[in-house]
Amino acid sequence: MPAAPAQPAAAPAAQARRWPVIAGLFLAFVLLKLGNPVILDHIAPPPGNPQELFFDNWPAVWGIGVLALVAVLGFANWRRLPHVPLWALVFPAIWLGWQFVAATTTVDTALTKAVLPHFVATAVCFALGLSAGAAPGARRVWLGVLAGLLVMLGSGFRQQYGGLAANREFFSENEKTGWKDVAPEHLRELEATRLLVRKPDGSLTTNPDLLMKLAKDRIFGTFGYANALAGVVLLLLPGALMTVWCVTTRLQNVTRGVLIGLVAYMALACLYWSGSKAGWLIALALGGVALLNLPLPRALKIGLVALVGAGGLAGFAWKYQSYFAGGARSANARFDYWKVALDTTLNRPVLGSGPGTFYAVYRQAKPPEAEMARLAHNDYLQQASDSGVVGLLAFGGFIWASLLKLHRQTRGDWLLFAVWLGLLGWALQGFVEFALYIPALAWLAFFLLGWLWAVEKPALQSTTN
Repeated sequence: MPAAPAQPAAAPAAQARRWPVIAGLFLAFVLLKLGNPVILDHIAPPPGNPQELFFDNWPAVWGIGVLALVAVLGFANWRRLPHVPLWALVFPAIWLGWQFVAATTTVDTALTKAVLPHFVATAVCFALGLSAGAAPGARRVWLGVLAGLLVMLGSGFRQQYGGLAANREFFSENEKTGWKDVAPEHLRELEATRLLVRKPDGSLTTNPDLLMKLAKDRIFGTFGYANALAGVVLLLLPGALMTVWCVTTRLQNVTRGVLIGLVAYMALACLYWSGSKAGWLIALALGGVALLNLPLPRALKIGLVALVGAGGLAGFAWKYQSYFAGGARSANARFDYWKVALDTTLNRPVLGSGPGTFYAVYRQAKPPEAEMARLAHNDYLQQASDSGVVGLLAFGGFIWASLLKLHRQTRGDWLLFAVWLGLLGWALQGFVEFALYIPALAWLAFFLLGWLWAVEKPALQSTTN
């Protein structure tokens, strides 16, 4: 009888310890299922059968439904966070609130309605990260993240070793036969996802954008965009490597080194095959930051950084010499996007054009010879363009002030520093890509920011505790 009162207390404690594991599995789901930009949700039909449910990407709205269920558990395990500064909570709240204010003058209601729920979900993921980071055994979150990353990298390897070639052959052969040998229901699916489009005469043909994508021979994993795959590698690889090191403590050092090397090889190979030029350069920068934080003599660290940097830049120049010789078309196109975004900011400095509406603005303002774009390929500029200076300062200020503060807090704990390093890579890629508009990147990054703010070093002695 005296022991009976302990039972109610034990159940909540066990539930709290399970919460980081569940959160990690949720992040793996996000990574594998929500890799398309939210503004393309209207051309991403929901899965129509069990095979599509398991293998294909899901619309963001489905992901929000799963997030709502996970959020119930996350908020049930909420704890006080006295060590998290108030500004780290206020900045994302201001950013999210200002998106709704900016939405009142949007130039495209449909685009704004597509983006706002995603932004709410992104902020919720930050709160869930705070909850999971404060929970017992918080490091267990990374078990699920590691599992999801390995599956995603496996899909990249499958594309590299036959998957992309099979897709090229499928579209090439059926284009020759006028798509007469494909079942009608499959044709309807291909047309609904805009892999096939109608010619003026009504016949079907492969979407020219898809032909360009297949011709580039760049893998994209579970994402719709190769550079997004590179972004995931930058965000998750440092933390994944430290997680492998932590969970293999009972193995011999040689075995541990082999396992870490295998994960690193898979990730860096996918980064290389993605063809992301910015990803390559950011990876070099992250490697330099990691080397400078090693407990080695200063002169040796500087020498290693110089050696790795010189080798990486030489490899970059060799790999992309034909790209630069051809005029660096994609880099030049970004300057067109950024100019329009900057002009919009100057013309609408308070509220911008409305959340997610860069596509509507750029369509009207782009030079006639410039290629079309749905996003500005710069999260910070698009925040300014879409929601004015307040949106930019709230978003950018939160990200970079957090990174500055968290760098000091994570030094001395290698897992925490690795997570910080990945977030630095994500923030840097935001200057040239649109990770904020891809749930698999935005939700993960904001969750990890919250997790890193909430976690306390004494609570993180072992991944398996």
